[in-house]
Amino acid sequence: MSRAIAELQTICKEYWQRLFNLEGDKFDLEHIEKVKAQEINDLNAQVNDLRGKFVKPALKKVSKYENKFAKLQKKAAEFNFRNQLKVVKKKEFTLEEEEKEKKPDWSKGKPGDAKVKEEVEAEA
Repeated sequence: MSRAIAELQTICKEYWQRLFNLEGDKFDLEHIEKVKAQEINDLNAQVNDLRGKFVKPALKKVSKYENKFAKLQKKAAEFNFRNQLKVVKKKEFTLEEEEKEKKPDWSKGKPGDAKVKEEVEAEA
């Protein structure tokens, strides 16, 4: 009987040793898995940061006063009454307009002016 008990004790010690080694391996594997999961999260965060970044363009220097002056000009253009008027062309008055466009001979140019200039140039 003592021999059977001794055999059972050695079997139990072997099983306990195997169990102890397996628990140690399990702990090591769980630790490695946690470290790798943390590395994956860090790398994902770095990738997201890189995707979100962009090169900022260099800004042009602009004077404050130029902008204010441009705004004032726009407001002045809005209040300009002539710009708001519509151009109306009627065909009824075309004859009168053509007659007005034709200038009389005396207003086109003075023929005496040209002769006077020629005489002055010839004398000089």
